[in-house]
Amino acid sequence: MSKGLRRPLAEVLRPANFFEIIGQEHLCGEKGVLKGILESGNLISFILWGDPGTGKTSIIEIFLKNIKAKVFRTTGSTFSAKEVKKFCDEAEKLFNFNGENSIVFVDEIHRLNKLQQDIFLPYVERGTIILLGATTENPSFEINKALLSRIKVFTLNVLSKDNVFSILDKALDFLKKKFQLEFEDGIKEFLYSVNGADVRSSLNSLDIVTKRGVKGLIGIEQVREFLSENKAFYDKDGEYHYNIISAFHKSIRNSDVNSSLYWLGRMLVAGEDRKYILRRMIRIAAEDIGLADPTALSITLNSFKAYEIIGEPEGDIFLFYPAVYLALAPKSNSLYIAEKKAKKIAKETSSLQVPLHLRNPETNLMKEKGYGKGYLYAHDYREKTTTMKTLPEEIENLKIFIPESIGFEKEILKRYEYWRKLKEKLGNF
Repeated sequence: MSKGLRRPLAEVLRPANFFEIIGQEHLCGEKGVLKGILESGNLISFILWGDPGTGKTSIIEIFLKNIKAKVFRTTGSTFSAKEVKKFCDEAEKLFNFNGENSIVFVDEIHRLNKLQQDIFLPYVERGTIILLGATTENPSFEINKALLSRIKVFTLNVLSKDNVFSILDKALDFLKKKFQLEFEDGIKEFLYSVNGADVRSSLNSLDIVTKRGVKGLIGIEQVREFLSENKAFYDKDGEYHYNIISAFHKSIRNSDVNSSLYWLGRMLVAGEDRKYILRRMIRIAAEDIGLADPTALSITLNSFKAYEIIGEPEGDIFLFYPAVYLALAPKSNSLYIAEKKAKKIAKETSSLQVPLHLRNPETNLMKEKGYGKGYLYAHDYREKTTTMKTLPEEIENLKIFIPESIGFEKEILKRYEYWRKLKEKLGNF
């Protein structure tokens, strides 16, 4: 009876060279950019960005194997600023002595905070070290702009189904020879349905089988049973976390209630933070529904409170409640457009002065300077409005909020037009 592998199957089958890398030909193929960098000898700092299980670490390890240089390895979760600073200082001395570069490889580089990232900036800028990183997160959001401007980002392809099957064929053949294991037809399709393009997770699933000490023919249901205690395919700290919440948000926006509930279910069974999902729905209520149905915001806020009172697992119903309502509610992004437009215009016109008549005359000096002079108090007038200008003269005709004729926003549009026409009428007197 087998006791399984001493090392993880994914590690045992890790590619030994670029030719064995599958699905990343644009980086590692005959005309691949990384292959070209190695052949030229002109090293540059770069980050590999890609989904889990696409080969980031394997590619960098192969890259390092073909370079003669001092290498310091660390991860975002075990990062020691003191140790890294010491290595970089030594690397600078070596560089100044004979012009040799040293390498720092940071796996999960997105886990470094901004101050930790800043450590590398002067060394990368002077060429003292070559910084290599691997991340599942978008570097545009996770890496300092100053550092990012000095580093090339290479994006890995999501592995196709054929790519995954090719790697699994190699794994199944290895297990057959190593442990005399046979797998039921359809095992590759099953693993792909569970783990998607994350081939490492599929290899880890097969690893579980070997550690169970089974032998002979292994069926799909048997593998399913072995994996039943594992969490659903979802990385709360990785790219899938953002991809699935994005799919959920966009399904609601598109008024697809079944898709919305599916993605919500995916997050819940994977153990996603319920309050994180509820907070996103509160945002959706304003961004995608807005004044077309003001009740949407009340329902999401009340659902948040109800969940806090009840807790898990009974409280999960209070996530489905607003999800269904939001998906079926009338949609309007007029508030979202107004938010973006107002911020953009405000940024572009931040030097414009507040008109004197809108300023509070808090002191005698302010009154002498004209503060508050000409201000018209709306409640003093029968119409409860005036023709007084309330914007700087340079943008006095600015229009930011444009309501839509949908849902309750029809009523908002009526109110909008009422005040506009009334002011227009008063201005003609």
